[in-house]
Amino acid sequence: MSSGMAGMDIQAVRRLGEVLDQGAGDLEAARGLVGAHLDTPLGWGPNIDELYWQWHGQIAPSLDEAARLLRDAAGATRSNADDQERTSNDYLGAGAGVSAGAEATGTATVSGDGGPLDWLADRGSELWDSAGVAVEWVTDRGQDAGGAVAGWWDATSDDWRNAFDARVQLWDATAGSLLDGRAPRTTEVVASWLLADGALVGAAVTTLTPWEVNLFDDGEPYAGDPRPVPTGDDTEGTPPLTSPANLEDLTRSVTDAYNAGDGVVRITTVESDQGPRVIVSVPGTQPWSPLAGDNPMDLTGNLVTAGGGSSTMSQAVELAMQNADIPDGAEVMLVGHSQGGMTVADLTSDPQFVAEHNVTTAMTFGSPIDSQRIDPSVSVLELQHSGDVVPKLDLGDSIAPISPPPGFDPGEQHSTVTLDNPARWYDALGNHSHRNYSDSIEQSSDPDLLAFTGQLRQDGFLTGTPSNTSAVDISVGRKG
Repeated sequence: MSSGMAGMDIQAVRRLGEVLDQGAGDLEAARGLVGAHLDTPLGWGPNIDELYWQWHGQIAPSLDEAARLLRDAAGATRSNADDQERTSNDYLGAGAGVSAGAEATGTATVSGDGGPLDWLADRGSELWDSAGVAVEWVTDRGQDAGGAVAGWWDATSDDWRNAFDARVQLWDATAGSLLDGRAPRTTEVVASWLLADGALVGAAVTTLTPWEVNLFDDGEPYAGDPRPVPTGDDTEGTPPLTSPANLEDLTRSVTDAYNAGDGVVRITTVESDQGPRVIVSVPGTQPWSPLAGDNPMDLTGNLVTAGGGSSTMSQAVELAMQNADIPDGAEVMLVGHSQGGMTVADLTSDPQFVAEHNVTTAMTFGSPIDSQRIDPSVSVLELQHSGDVVPKLDLGDSIAPISPPPGFDPGEQHSTVTLDNPARWYDALGNHSHRNYSDSIEQSSDPDLLAFTGQLRQDGFLTGTPSNTSAVDISVGRKG
């Protein structure tokens, strides 16, 4: 364009119209592509609802309007080019002064300030900015929706895997046991059945709602770093160290683990004349909700273990022992109350675990462990109050609720001692209390208790003093 003159390159303006038309087509194609994806099921929940509402109520109409404006601008551009072409032809036909360059290129030099082109440029800039905002919003919402859908898919897949695993455990407790040559045990069947049906319900709820309920989902184990147990008067809220000198001290160490917080295992080391002796104290059930949470000492862990499976709790206790850096060659004793006793029995039923960790002794109190076939190399003491119903939940390892299987023998290394009730016969909580077991042991003169105490003292487990005893607390948990 010559200095001081304004004009229009008709061919360039026609190309601008084509570009505007193409931009409108691109917006319409993007609107159709996103709309097609949003018309497929993406799940349920407030984020998905907001995405649908904003797309259909705001973004899609805005994209339609932007495409319409681009179409209108393309039409106006072509109309201006046609008008300029007619004007140029009129000037040429009338012999108007037209430069040779203009005649050769079809460019008319007319006075003015290029207004139509400036208007188109301004409108194009506005449309481009609006389209950019819309595309950015769609991208962000797509990422949000994608994250929501991915989270829903992960949760649903996890719950259906859990339901499948629970069905496998039920198979092992029923038909699987028959194939192994033994009759199904009542407790294992009942616990596995409850677990399988609950897991199936949980998977269905997670699939059909925006919530991951984690019903009977045992997850994966983890164990934290050891925290030294303080000694002396300055315990900073942590239960003080109990130096094991008798059986009641062993049960009090489990009470210390209860008091140290949810999901805590206490590991005590005694430097005896026979070498280091390690005592692993495992508390029982803490949360009773069927919705599996971070703490594996719960109803889900109970059902998995009672059903004959390997629970996250058992695996987490083994991880805690690994993290505790137990001295090489140390003999290990496991002590547990209620579910903690079930965990102890589960672990000591595994010959590989027993050999790897040099486990020689186990003691449970208030625990139903008759269904566990503990390794014969492990010496076991099982304590129960006569009115404590929890140790009776395994029904004596019965294949029917009335009697144990023929020839049932827990083994010579397995001693069971029944103690007098510390509370009324109907006081279930009092007769199951871990604290009351400590008092009952202290007051008992049962010969089996005395014999077991003497053996533990001879083996170095009950030679603890404040000067030769140390302990660590380790938090264990369940990853979702």
